[in-house]
Amino acid sequence: MDATLSRALTWLAPEAASLQGMRRGLEKESLRVSPDGRLALTPHVPGLGSALTHPWITTDYSEALVELITPATHSIAETLGFLDDIHRHVYAQIGDEQLWVNSMPCLLGEDSDIPLAQYGSSNTGRMKTLYRRGLGVRYGRRMQTIAGIHYNLSFPDSFFQRWQAQEGDNRSLQDFRSDKYFGLVRNFQRQSWLLLYLLGASPAVCASFLRGREHRLQASGDGTLFLPGATSLRMSSLGYQNSAQAELRVSYNGLDEYVRDLTHAIRTPYPPFEALGLRDAQGEYQQINTSVLQIENEYYGLVRPKRTTARGERPTLALSRRGVEYVELRCVDLNPFEPIGIDSTSAHFLEVFALHCLLRSAPPFADSEYRCLPKNQQEVVERGRDPDLVLHFCGREEGFRDLARELMAELAEVAPLLDAAHGSTEYSAAIVRESAKLDDAELTYSARILRELREGGLSFFQFARQSAAEQARHFRSRPLPPAQAAEFAAQANASLEEQAALERADALPFDDYLAAYFRD
Repeated sequence: MDATLSRALTWLAPEAASLQGMRRGLEKESLRVSPDGRLALTPHVPGLGSALTHPWITTDYSEALVELITPATHSIAETLGFLDDIHRHVYAQIGDEQLWVNSMPCLLGEDSDIPLAQYGSSNTGRMKTLYRRGLGVRYGRRMQTIAGIHYNLSFPDSFFQRWQAQEGDNRSLQDFRSDKYFGLVRNFQRQSWLLLYLLGASPAVCASFLRGREHRLQASGDGTLFLPGATSLRMSSLGYQNSAQAELRVSYNGLDEYVRDLTHAIRTPYPPFEALGLRDAQGEYQQINTSVLQIENEYYGLVRPKRTTARGERPTLALSRRGVEYVELRCVDLNPFEPIGIDSTSAHFLEVFALHCLLRSAPPFADSEYRCLPKNQQEVVERGRDPDLVLHFCGREEGFRDLARELMAELAEVAPLLDAAHGSTEYSAAIVRESAKLDDAELTYSARILRELREGGLSFFQFARQSAAEQARHFRSRPLPPAQAAEFAAQANASLEEQAALERADALPFDDYLAAYFRD
């Protein structure tokens, strides 16, 4: 076992109660589709409130890509229950439309037919839509139809204070906490290959998604493209990709370096994006800028250090001013076998995994790691269930399953800390359940999906459409109680009023707003 982890387990065992203040929240994306499984072209429904200001229901890249957001809670059960409630409210508002339950999208038409998310006429809303237009110009709008789950997780200050005292560290709590979170981020990237195997649920895709693109997938003859050993094509080079980022190096060795590198990318022109033009033929903005990144969120990664921002505050400024508040774990596919897209076992496992990443030694990234880690990610998402898969760690090779079992053994040592903190056995049980997937790859979500296609004689589209219809029936058969439905309706109305107030108060010309946003 890692020596740093061993020491942490020793001092933390009697202090496990300090973890009781952990908070978690979910951001779950789902495409709205018509009953025939095609992308919905309808606008965001007023009954869902304002996509700009509603705290729980918004849209992501496309107008059809609904994003459901839970508040930060103190228990997994509360988080999953709230996500279930949001689904029930959404289904009461979207008529006969359904939510697609797979990460990879439904049948897609022309790129230009995919609607951009709209956020109203305020400067904040216009910038959000412009950012999405820029993504479409740079990478195509199909990339804006991929869905996933982001698992947001924080550990309490009481825990960090005890840890800081244990180490005799004299820095401010903010600096100590940020430094430890960046260690988590580095280790998460080093070990995320295990999550891609266990939680990956996108081994196949509709051919329409890759129309006109080169790929190495196999065709089944029914409009389905797949790879036999694939786990998460969403996280492969076929998913959301940024050609400019292949040359972009963002340091995860500390907060200052991370902010420096992202800021540099936002301010550095990129010739291919300059060639596209800042404005279109009609003189309208089609990108926020022509830099490597328009804004920080364009930098796509498996995990992000995060800080809640004030309205109009750039994420890097928030991090610089107040430090890391939580981490966003971004490599979780939608689980089509669960109505809300994630189950309790996966949630408990993710929290053990994150705590393990936080507690073990986290040496700074060497230059070689920035090159080899993405290669391992690509290997696992394309061939994760290949029993002979080997991972490469900058000069050494290790068998995937042997390495996975070693990591699972360490996770099994960490899980009792969270069980003790939360008066539960679910964390240890999650390790046992997920470990079974190492002995039998057919238990993974990716294998189950391909088995459903094979044994049912289904295309990916048929399987996904049937799954969406089943989950729609599940939620529509369980409407919210009247009092709770009224609360959701009141929140939707309040968000619409807040958006209208922003639009009335906005007097700054949009050009000046953009300039001010990037001034600091």
